[in-house]
Amino acid sequence: MSVKRIIQLFVVIAILVTSFASTGGALAWSGCPGQVVVQWGDTMSSIAAACGTTVDAILAANPGIDWWVYAGQVLNIPAGAYTPPVVNYPTYGSTYVVQWGDTLGKIAASRGLRLSDILAVNPQIWNPSLIYPGQVINLPAGASVPPPPVINYPPPTYYPPPVDYSQYSTLTISYKNGMIVRSGPGNEYKMINSALYKTKWQYGIYTRSFDAKGQLWVQVYFSQTPQGHSSGWLLVRDRLGNYFTNPQIDP
Repeated sequence: MSVKRIIQLFVVIAILVTSFASTGGALAWSGCPGQVVVQWGDTMSSIAAACGTTVDAILAANPGIDWWVYAGQVLNIPAGAYTPPVVNYPTYGSTYVVQWGDTLGKIAASRGLRLSDILAVNPQIWNPSLIYPGQVINLPAGASVPPPPVINYPPPTYYPPPVDYSQYSTLTISYKNGMIVRSGPGNEYKMINSALYKTKWQYGIYTRSFDAKGQLWVQVYFSQTPQGHSSGWLLVRDRLGNYFTNPQIDP
């Protein structure tokens, strides 16, 4: 028999031995005892499935080992069904969107929390110093929400409407003795200002008003008086047709 043929025969025998050993090991562990010896081809998952338990249960029963097993290794098999420990993770009640300039420390302090409180409900944050604007983080249940900032806006600035000078014109007092300005269009109103001969004032061209005697008055505008008046009514033509200003003003 050639050397090549002998090598092929050994390879086939080795494969068959490994296959039967693995199957035999798994079958031998049905209703596994307290300890088992790892066979060739076994894995932690296959051992857990054959023994009706879980990988985590086997790992818990064998401190210091990991997922990798080797032939001949002795493993402790937990008795009965394995119930994983219950971990009480903190609950969260709301979320917060990270803004520019935020840090986890600032966010925690603004809500009366500790940094560890926020990290406990955000296991996805592996580096507390690395957060970014727009990131959504969980807040612990019961976290206080700070009131919105109070912004003291300045009072609005009043801008008077533009003056339409087409509604005004200028008059000059032409009566030699001067004229009296009253608080309303009529002699019965009180005097609030006076005008000397040739005094110039603006008046409202649409303010022409007749009093009960048939006299014509217009509203004039002047610098504010000590009493606070800046406009009043001026007689511009009496009932006899006498004019007191230049130009002469008619209805």
